[in-house]
Amino acid sequence: MSRRVGLIVALLILALLPRRTTAELRDFTTRYYTVHTDLDESLAGELGRRLDAMYDQYAQRLAVFKSPVELPRLDVSLFRYQKDYMAFTHWRLRNTGGVFVAGQNRLAAYLEGQGRDQLRRTLQHEAFHQFAYNAISRDFPVWLNEGLAQFFEEGLWNGSGFLLGEVPPRRVLQLQADLKYDRLLDFSRLLPMTNEQWARRLSANRDDGAAQYNQSWAMVHFLVMAHNSRGEFIYRARLLDMLRFLHDGKSGDEAFEQAFGTNIRGFQDRFMEYARALGPTSEATLIEDQAVLADLLIDLDRRGKRFEDVESFRRFAIQGRYRLHYYRGNLEWDTDSNVNRYFCDLNGRPFSDQELFFSVHGGSPLPDLICHCGGELELRTRFYDTEREVDHELAIQPMAMSASISN
Repeated sequence: MSRRVGLIVALLILALLPRRTTAELRDFTTRYYTVHTDLDESLAGELGRRLDAMYDQYAQRLAVFKSPVELPRLDVSLFRYQKDYMAFTHWRLRNTGGVFVAGQNRLAAYLEGQGRDQLRRTLQHEAFHQFAYNAISRDFPVWLNEGLAQFFEEGLWNGSGFLLGEVPPRRVLQLQADLKYDRLLDFSRLLPMTNEQWARRLSANRDDGAAQYNQSWAMVHFLVMAHNSRGEFIYRARLLDMLRFLHDGKSGDEAFEQAFGTNIRGFQDRFMEYARALGPTSEATLIEDQAVLADLLIDLDRRGKRFEDVESFRRFAIQGRYRLHYYRGNLEWDTDSNVNRYFCDLNGRPFSDQELFFSVHGGSPLPDLICHCGGELELRTRFYDTEREVDHELAIQPMAMSASISN
Protein backbone atom coordinates (compact mmCIF):
# COMPACT_ATOMS: atom_id res chain seq x y z
CA MET A 1 0.00 0.00 0.00
CA SER A 2 1.26 3.49 -0.65
CA ARG A 3 0.27 6.99 0.26
CA ARG A 4 1.91 10.24 -0.64
CA VAL A 5 2.65 12.42 2.35
CA GLY A 6 3.10 16.15 1.95
CA LEU A 7 4.80 18.24 -0.67
CA ILE A 8 8.29 19.61 -1.00
CA VAL A 9 8.04 23.04 0.57
CA ALA A 10 10.74 25.05 -1.15
CA LEU A 11 11.36 27.78 1.36
CA LEU A 12 12.46 30.81 -0.59
CA ILE A 13 12.51 34.54 0.05
CA LEU A 14 11.71 36.15 -3.30
CA ALA A 15 10.96 39.66 -4.43
CA LEU A 16 7.99 38.83 -6.63
CA LEU A 17 5.11 41.06 -7.58
CA PRO A 18 1.72 39.47 -6.84
CA ARG A 19 -0.66 38.97 -9.73
CA ARG A 20 -4.40 39.20 -9.56
CA THR A 21 -6.00 35.77 -9.24
CA THR A 22 -9.46 34.49 -9.97
CA ALA A 23 -10.06 33.86 -6.28
CA GLU A 24 -12.50 36.15 -4.48
CA LEU A 25 -10.66 36.93 -1.28
CA ARG A 26 -12.16 38.45 1.84
CA ASP A 27 -10.07 40.25 4.44
CA PHE A 28 -9.98 40.02 8.22
CA THR A 29 -7.51 41.25 10.80
CA THR A 30 -5.86 39.58 13.78
CA ARG A 31 -3.60 41.15 16.37
CA TYR A 32 -0.62 41.14 14.01
CA TYR A 33 -1.88 40.23 10.54
CA THR A 34 -4.23 41.20 7.75
CA VAL A 35 -5.39 37.93 6.21
CA HIS A 36 -6.70 37.76 2.62
CA THR A 37 -8.37 34.41 2.01
CA ASP A 38 -11.03 32.31 0.33
CA LEU A 39 -10.75 29.47 2.86
CA ASP A 40 -13.85 28.66 4.88
CA GLU A 41 -14.33 30.95 7.87
CA SER A 42 -13.72 28.33 10.55
CA LEU A 43 -10.36 27.18 9.16
CA ALA A 44 -9.27 30.72 8.25
CA GLY A 45 -10.09 31.95 11.77
CA GLU A 46 -8.15 29.09 13.36
CA LEU A 47 -5.14 29.78 11.12
CA GLY A 48 -5.28 33.48 12.04
CA ARG A 49 -5.18 32.60 15.74
CA ARG A 50 -2.32 30.19 15.09
CA LEU A 51 -0.37 32.91 13.26
CA ASP A 52 -0.80 35.27 16.21
CA ALA A 53 0.36 32.57 18.62
CA MET A 54 3.39 31.85 16.48
CA TYR A 55 4.21 35.56 16.27
CA ASP A 56 4.08 35.69 20.07
CA GLN A 57 6.44 32.71 20.16
CA TYR A 58 8.93 34.40 17.84
CA ALA A 59 8.75 37.60 19.89
CA GLN A 60 9.08 35.76 23.21
CA ARG A 61 12.00 33.58 22.15
CA LEU A 62 13.73 36.49 20.43
CA ALA A 63 12.69 39.21 22.89
CA VAL A 64 16.09 40.86 22.53
CA PHE A 65 14.81 42.27 19.23
CA LYS A 66 11.65 43.80 20.63
CA SER A 67 11.43 47.17 18.98
CA PRO A 68 10.16 50.32 20.72
CA VAL A 69 8.41 51.05 17.42
CA GLU A 70 5.45 48.81 16.70
CA LEU A 71 5.97 46.68 13.61
CA PRO A 72 3.53 47.14 10.74
CA ARG A 73 0.61 44.74 10.44
CA LEU A 74 1.77 41.89 8.23
CA ASP A 75 -0.05 40.61 5.14
CA VAL A 76 -0.96 36.96 4.56
CA SER A 77 -2.74 35.49 1.51
CA LEU A 78 -4.26 32.04 2.04
CA PHE A 79 -5.70 30.38 -1.04
CA ARG A 80 -7.98 27.37 -1.30
CA TYR A 81 -6.60 26.26 -4.67
CA GLN A 82 -3.06 25.83 -5.93
CA LYS A 83 -3.86 27.56 -9.24
CA ASP A 84 -4.62 30.83 -7.44
CA TYR A 85 -1.40 30.57 -5.43
CA MET A 86 0.47 29.85 -8.67
CA ALA A 87 -1.05 32.91 -10.35
CA PHE A 88 -0.03 34.99 -7.34
CA THR A 89 3.60 33.80 -7.70
CA HIS A 90 3.70 34.15 -11.51
CA TRP A 91 3.71 30.34 -11.86
CA ARG A 92 7.34 30.19 -10.73
CA LEU A 93 7.00 28.08 -7.58
CA ARG A 94 5.38 24.84 -8.67
CA ASN A 95 6.99 22.70 -5.98
CA THR A 96 6.22 24.96 -3.06
CA GLY A 97 3.41 24.99 -0.52
CA GLY A 98 4.07 28.52 0.67
CA VAL A 99 6.40 31.48 0.27
CA PHE A 100 7.37 34.76 1.90
CA VAL A 101 7.44 37.48 -0.75
CA ALA A 102 10.00 39.93 0.56
CA GLY A 103 9.32 42.58 -2.08
CA GLN A 104 5.71 42.84 -0.91
CA ASN A 105 6.29 41.84 2.74
CA ARG A 106 3.58 39.23 2.22
CA LEU A 107 3.25 35.56 3.09
CA ALA A 108 1.25 33.29 0.77
CA ALA A 109 0.17 29.64 0.95
CA TYR A 110 -2.57 27.33 -0.26
CA LEU A 111 -4.54 24.35 1.03
CA GLU A 112 -5.33 22.12 -1.97
CA GLY A 113 -3.34 18.88 -2.00
CA GLN A 114 -1.32 19.69 1.13
CA GLY A 115 -3.78 19.01 3.90
CA ARG A 116 -4.45 21.21 6.88
CA ASP A 117 -1.58 19.98 9.04
CA GLN A 118 1.01 20.64 6.33
CA LEU A 119 -0.51 24.07 5.69
CA ARG A 120 -0.11 24.91 9.38
CA ARG A 121 3.51 23.78 9.32
CA THR A 122 4.14 25.84 6.19
CA LEU A 123 2.71 28.94 7.89
CA GLN A 124 4.86 28.41 10.97
CA HIS A 125 7.89 28.27 8.69
CA GLU A 126 7.12 31.14 6.34
CA ALA A 127 5.82 33.37 9.11
CA PHE A 128 9.25 33.18 10.73
CA HIS A 129 10.84 34.49 7.52
CA GLN A 130 8.37 37.37 7.58
CA PHE A 131 9.00 38.12 11.26
CA ALA A 132 12.78 37.95 10.87
CA TYR A 133 12.68 40.23 7.82
CA ASN A 134 10.80 42.87 9.80
CA ALA A 135 12.24 42.49 13.30
CA ILE A 136 15.80 41.17 13.00
CA SER A 137 17.57 41.69 9.68
CA ARG A 138 16.97 41.86 5.95
CA ASP A 139 20.42 40.37 5.33
CA PHE A 140 20.16 36.96 7.02
CA PRO A 141 22.59 34.09 6.22
CA VAL A 142 20.42 31.64 4.32
CA TRP A 143 21.42 28.58 6.37
CA LEU A 144 20.40 30.32 9.60
CA ASN A 145 17.22 31.80 8.16
CA GLU A 146 16.07 28.42 6.83
CA GLY A 147 17.28 26.53 9.89
CA LEU A 148 15.38 28.74 12.32
CA ALA A 149 12.27 28.65 10.12
CA GLN A 150 12.33 24.85 10.15
CA PHE A 151 12.98 24.78 13.90
CA PHE A 152 9.77 26.78 14.43
CA GLU A 153 8.00 24.75 11.72
CA GLU A 154 8.40 21.64 13.89
CA GLY A 155 6.80 23.35 16.90
CA LEU A 156 3.80 21.46 18.33
CA TRP A 157 0.75 23.59 19.13
CA ASN A 158 -1.11 22.32 22.21
CA GLY A 159 -3.91 24.87 22.22
CA SER A 160 -2.18 27.39 24.45
CA GLY A 161 1.45 27.43 23.32
CA PHE A 162 4.13 25.71 21.26
CA LEU A 163 6.45 22.88 22.25
CA LEU A 164 9.78 23.60 20.55
CA GLY A 165 12.84 21.46 19.99
CA GLU A 166 10.94 18.47 18.60
CA VAL A 167 12.80 15.91 16.48
CA PRO A 168 10.48 13.97 14.13
CA PRO A 169 11.65 10.48 13.09
CA ARG A 170 11.62 11.52 9.41
CA ARG A 171 14.19 14.24 10.22
CA VAL A 172 16.46 11.62 11.78
CA LEU A 173 16.02 9.31 8.78
CA GLN A 174 17.01 12.16 6.45
CA LEU A 175 20.02 13.08 8.59
CA GLN A 176 21.21 9.48 8.80
CA ALA A 177 20.92 9.07 5.02
CA ASP A 178 22.82 12.31 4.41
CA LEU A 179 25.58 11.22 6.81
CA LYS A 180 25.78 7.80 5.14
CA TYR A 181 26.04 9.21 1.62
CA ASP A 182 28.27 12.14 2.59
CA ARG A 183 25.75 14.78 1.49
CA LEU A 184 26.30 17.23 4.35
CA LEU A 185 28.10 20.40 3.34
CA ASP A 186 31.37 21.44 4.88
CA PHE A 187 30.77 24.49 7.08
CA SER A 188 33.31 26.48 5.07
CA ARG A 189 30.88 26.16 2.11
CA LEU A 190 27.54 26.35 3.92
CA LEU A 191 28.09 29.32 6.25
CA PRO A 192 28.89 31.91 3.52
CA MET A 193 26.35 30.53 1.02
CA THR A 194 24.18 33.21 -0.60
CA ASN A 195 20.48 32.93 -1.42
CA GLU A 196 21.39 32.56 -5.09
CA GLN A 197 23.89 29.76 -4.42
CA TRP A 198 21.36 28.03 -2.17
CA ALA A 199 18.67 28.18 -4.88
CA ARG A 200 21.04 26.93 -7.61
CA ARG A 201 22.07 23.92 -5.54
CA LEU A 202 18.43 23.24 -4.73
CA SER A 203 17.44 23.21 -8.40
CA ALA A 204 20.52 21.31 -9.60
CA ASN A 205 20.16 18.21 -7.44
CA ARG A 206 17.10 17.06 -5.52
CA ASP A 207 19.08 15.06 -2.94
CA ASP A 208 21.52 17.89 -2.28
CA GLY A 209 18.68 20.37 -1.94
CA ALA A 210 16.87 18.24 0.64
CA ALA A 211 20.15 17.68 2.49
CA GLN A 212 20.99 21.38 2.80
CA TYR A 213 17.56 22.12 4.27
CA ASN A 214 17.74 19.31 6.79
CA GLN A 215 21.34 20.14 7.67
CA SER A 216 20.34 23.74 8.39
CA TRP A 217 17.53 22.51 10.63
CA ALA A 218 19.93 20.17 12.46
CA MET A 219 22.49 22.96 12.90
CA VAL A 220 19.91 25.26 14.50
CA HIS A 221 18.65 22.41 16.68
CA PHE A 222 22.26 21.91 17.78
CA LEU A 223 22.70 25.61 18.59
CA VAL A 224 19.43 25.85 20.51
CA MET A 225 19.22 22.47 22.25
CA ALA A 226 22.78 21.15 22.81
CA HIS A 227 23.56 21.03 26.53
CA ASN A 228 26.34 19.87 28.83
CA SER A 229 26.29 17.22 31.55
CA ARG A 230 24.72 19.73 33.98
CA GLY A 231 21.83 20.39 31.61
CA GLU A 232 23.11 23.87 30.70
CA PHE A 233 22.63 25.03 27.12
CA ILE A 234 26.00 25.43 25.46
CA TYR A 235 25.37 27.63 22.41
CA ARG A 236 21.96 29.24 22.90
CA ALA A 237 23.30 32.55 24.27
CA ARG A 238 25.87 32.73 21.46
CA LEU A 239 23.15 32.18 18.87
CA LEU A 240 21.23 35.14 20.30
CA ASP A 241 24.46 37.13 20.16
CA MET A 242 24.81 36.29 16.47
CA LEU A 243 21.25 37.40 15.79
CA ARG A 244 21.92 40.61 17.69
CA PHE A 245 25.02 41.28 15.57
CA LEU A 246 22.96 40.71 12.41
CA HIS A 247 20.34 43.11 13.74
CA ASP A 248 23.07 45.68 14.25
CA GLY A 249 24.14 45.44 10.61
CA LYS A 250 27.02 42.95 10.74
CA SER A 251 27.47 40.58 7.80
CA GLY A 252 26.80 36.89 8.27
CA ASP A 253 30.53 36.07 8.44
CA GLU A 254 31.23 38.87 10.93
CA ALA A 255 28.27 37.95 13.11
CA PHE A 256 29.28 34.29 13.21
CA GLU A 257 32.91 34.99 14.07
CA GLN A 258 32.02 37.45 16.83
CA ALA A 259 29.51 35.01 18.35
CA PHE A 260 31.29 31.66 17.87
CA GLY A 261 34.90 32.47 17.01
CA THR A 262 37.03 31.53 14.02
CA ASN A 263 37.52 27.80 14.69
CA ILE A 264 34.97 26.65 12.12
CA ARG A 265 36.48 23.16 11.86
CA GLY A 266 36.17 22.57 15.60
CA PHE A 267 32.61 23.90 15.54
CA GLN A 268 31.76 21.53 12.68
CA ASP A 269 33.26 18.57 14.54
CA ARG A 270 31.02 19.27 17.58
CA PHE A 271 27.98 19.48 15.31
CA MET A 272 28.80 16.18 13.58
CA GLU A 273 29.02 14.46 16.98
CA TYR A 274 25.61 15.88 17.85
CA ALA A 275 24.08 14.90 14.49
CA ARG A 276 25.26 11.28 14.73
CA ALA A 277 23.75 10.93 18.22
CA LEU A 278 20.48 12.75 17.55
CA GLY A 279 17.33 10.69 18.01
CA PRO A 280 13.61 11.42 17.66
CA THR A 281 11.74 12.96 20.58
CA SER A 282 8.91 11.07 22.28
CA GLU A 283 6.09 13.45 21.32
CA ALA A 284 7.14 13.61 17.68
CA THR A 285 7.42 9.81 17.50
CA LEU A 286 3.94 9.28 18.96
CA ILE A 287 2.51 11.82 16.53
CA GLU A 288 4.14 10.12 13.55
CA ASP A 289 2.91 6.71 14.76
CA GLN A 290 -0.63 8.03 15.04
CA ALA A 291 -0.39 9.49 11.53
CA VAL A 292 0.46 5.99 10.27
CA LEU A 293 -2.69 4.60 11.90
CA ALA A 294 -4.77 7.44 10.43
CA ASP A 295 -3.38 6.85 6.93
CA LEU A 296 -4.07 3.13 7.26
CA LEU A 297 -7.66 3.80 8.36
CA ILE A 298 -8.20 5.99 5.29
CA ASP A 299 -6.74 3.41 2.92
CA LEU A 300 -8.84 0.61 4.40
CA ASP A 301 -11.96 2.79 4.35
CA ARG A 302 -11.32 3.38 0.65
CA ARG A 303 -11.46 -0.41 0.27
CA GLY A 304 -14.79 -0.53 2.12
CA LYS A 305 -13.44 -1.70 5.49
CA ARG A 306 -14.48 0.04 8.72
CA PHE A 307 -14.11 -0.86 12.39
CA GLU A 308 -16.26 -0.57 15.50
CA ASP A 309 -13.28 -0.21 17.83
CA VAL A 310 -9.49 0.05 17.80
CA GLU A 311 -9.02 -3.56 18.88
CA SER A 312 -10.80 -4.91 15.78
CA PHE A 313 -8.75 -2.47 13.67
CA ARG A 314 -5.55 -3.75 15.30
CA ARG A 315 -6.41 -7.42 14.74
CA PHE A 316 -7.27 -6.80 11.09
CA ALA A 317 -4.06 -4.84 10.46
CA ILE A 318 -1.92 -7.55 12.09
CA GLN A 319 -3.64 -10.34 10.18
CA GLY A 320 -3.19 -8.49 6.88
CA ARG A 321 0.43 -7.53 7.69
CA TYR A 322 -0.25 -4.06 6.33
CA ARG A 323 2.57 -1.65 5.58
CA LEU A 324 2.58 1.84 4.10
CA HIS A 325 5.15 3.43 1.83
CA TYR A 326 5.94 7.10 2.36
CA TYR A 327 8.01 9.61 0.49
CA ARG A 328 8.87 13.17 1.29
CA GLY A 329 11.14 14.98 -1.11
CA ASN A 330 14.02 12.61 -1.83
CA LEU A 331 13.39 10.46 1.25
CA GLU A 332 11.42 7.20 1.03
CA TRP A 333 10.62 4.71 3.76
CA ASP A 334 8.26 1.88 4.68
CA THR A 335 6.41 1.52 7.93
CA ASP A 336 7.51 -1.17 10.36
CA SER A 337 6.86 -4.74 9.25
CA ASN A 338 5.36 -5.27 12.73
CA VAL A 339 2.21 -3.14 12.39
CA ASN A 340 1.32 -3.87 16.02
CA ARG A 341 4.08 -1.45 16.98
CA TYR A 342 1.84 1.47 16.08
CA PHE A 343 -0.78 0.34 18.58
CA CYS A 344 1.77 0.44 21.42
CA ASP A 345 3.50 3.05 23.55
CA LEU A 346 7.19 3.82 23.14
CA ASN A 347 8.11 0.92 25.46
CA GLY A 348 6.21 -1.57 23.30
CA ARG A 349 3.26 -1.90 25.71
CA PRO A 350 -0.09 -2.16 23.88
CA PHE A 351 -2.39 0.79 24.54
CA SER A 352 -5.53 -0.07 26.50
CA ASP A 353 -8.99 0.79 25.18
CA GLN A 354 -8.92 3.85 27.49
CA GLU A 355 -5.65 5.02 25.97
CA LEU A 356 -6.29 4.49 22.23
CA PHE A 357 -9.89 4.62 21.06
CA PHE A 358 -12.42 5.96 18.56
CA SER A 359 -14.81 8.84 19.28
CA VAL A 360 -17.64 9.75 16.91
CA HIS A 361 -17.38 13.33 15.68
CA GLY A 362 -20.46 14.72 13.96
CA GLY A 363 -20.07 15.35 10.25
CA SER A 364 -16.73 13.54 9.94
CA PRO A 365 -16.25 10.71 7.41
CA LEU A 366 -14.51 8.60 10.08
CA PRO A 367 -14.59 8.70 13.90
CA ASP A 368 -11.80 10.58 15.67
CA LEU A 369 -8.78 8.52 16.70
CA ILE A 370 -7.71 9.55 20.21
CA CYS A 371 -4.55 8.62 22.07
CA HIS A 372 -3.88 9.26 25.74
CA CYS A 373 -0.22 8.43 25.54
CA GLY A 374 0.71 8.16 29.20
CA GLY A 375 2.03 11.71 29.35
CA GLU A 376 0.24 15.03 29.76
CA LEU A 377 -1.04 15.35 26.20
CA GLU A 378 -3.98 14.02 24.25
CA LEU A 379 -3.53 13.35 20.55
CA ARG A 380 -6.80 13.63 18.61
CA THR A 381 -6.83 12.83 14.90
CA ARG A 382 -9.86 14.15 13.04
CA PHE A 383 -10.86 13.15 9.52
CA TYR A 384 -12.40 15.43 6.94
CA ASP A 385 -13.52 15.30 3.31
CA THR A 386 -11.58 17.18 0.67
CA GLU A 387 -12.57 17.57 -2.95
CA ARG A 388 -10.28 14.64 -3.77
CA GLU A 389 -10.30 12.25 -0.81
CA VAL A 390 -10.56 11.85 2.95
CA ASP A 391 -7.67 13.45 4.85
CA HIS A 392 -6.80 13.92 8.51
CA GLU A 393 -5.50 16.56 10.90
CA LEU A 394 -4.11 16.36 14.41
CA ALA A 395 -5.14 18.33 17.47
CA ILE A 396 -2.87 18.26 20.53
CA GLN A 397 -4.13 19.43 23.89
CA PRO A 398 -3.26 19.00 27.57
CA MET A 399 -5.00 16.10 29.28
CA ALA A 400 -6.52 18.42 31.89
CA MET A 401 -8.20 20.44 29.12
CA SER A 402 -9.38 17.23 27.47
CA ALA A 403 -10.96 16.01 30.72
CA SER A 404 -12.75 19.30 31.31
CA ILE A 405 -14.11 19.30 27.76
CA SER A 406 -15.30 15.69 28.11
CA ASN A 407 -17.06 16.45 31.35
